[in-house]
Amino acid sequence: MHKLRRIAGHPLVKASYFLLLVVATGFYLYRWGDRLPDLLAQVRPLWVLAALGITGLAALLYSFIQYSIYKRLGAPVSYWTTLRIISISQLGKYLPGKVMFAGNYYLLSREAGISNAQVGTSFVVSQALWMLTASLCGLPVLALLNPVLRYTVILLPVGLALLIHPRFLSGLLRLAQRISGRGQSIPLALPQGLGGAFYLRMAALYLINWILAGAGGWFSLRALGPVDPDIFPLALAALALGTIAGFIALFAPVGLGVREGLGTIILAPAVGAEVALLGLVLLRGVTVVLDLSLALLSLASRARQRVF
Repeated sequence: MHKLRRIAGHPLVKASYFLLLVVATGFYLYRWGDRLPDLLAQVRPLWVLAALGITGLAALLYSFIQYSIYKRLGAPVSYWTTLRIISISQLGKYLPGKVMFAGNYYLLSREAGISNAQVGTSFVVSQALWMLTASLCGLPVLALLNPVLRYTVILLPVGLALLIHPRFLSGLLRLAQRISGRGQSIPLALPQGLGGAFYLRMAALYLINWILAGAGGWFSLRALGPVDPDIFPLALAALALGTIAGFIALFAPVGLGVREGLGTIILAPAVGAEVALLGLVLLRGVTVVLDLSLALLSLASRARQRVF
């Protein structure tokens, strides 16, 4: 394990790894090249910029939530360091399996001086609340889903609430420690600072985050033509459920195709299948550009700090 960490920490290996993620991100943006001419011919640029701006704001809020969880756990980290961790980690979702996302999150957090217990607790809590609030956003469209998805959306919050209960979470972290082979020598206690009131505050922030993401979806649809403001709840549900489904679908890099497919099913009755699909494809392009830009800025900032 020590040898593996030393190899993974070599500057050349790190540079090659992050270059691979950037290339993968660019590739998925390029995949829409055959559809971009038709798409760009009918879009309204101001609404695209609005979608980019509101999606960027959602990304900043997402990083703030991770920062708040880390600070609650006592981690010695700043908001800007957390933003760099999240921005670079997001590129890991562009490779199949999403393993690189968790790997980035862990390695970059450890590099920032955050303990194993704090990294593990933060990751589980943040992902659980992220998916739990997404399920709540999807409640208005339950009737449009097939029975399997319908019951999944209903039962998922219950399972996630159990997952982040302090007693269950403590046992989960100890199990992870035993599997890693260090459970006999270093007793692992759940970091302090978690509780119902804190979870509710973070869930409220996540709901705001999803609302901003839903607004990005609505702006993307509006970029293609007039859209009734009343469909915003559908845009919110489409983005929330589609994003979670894409994340769970490990075979789909960054949920490519899954988010668009489920989102189109939800939005098609209100705006038509073609507008729904094109709007979601447009939002995908906005998201990829934003992810790539934030990651490159974070990498440049990280490299500059090391030089100076």
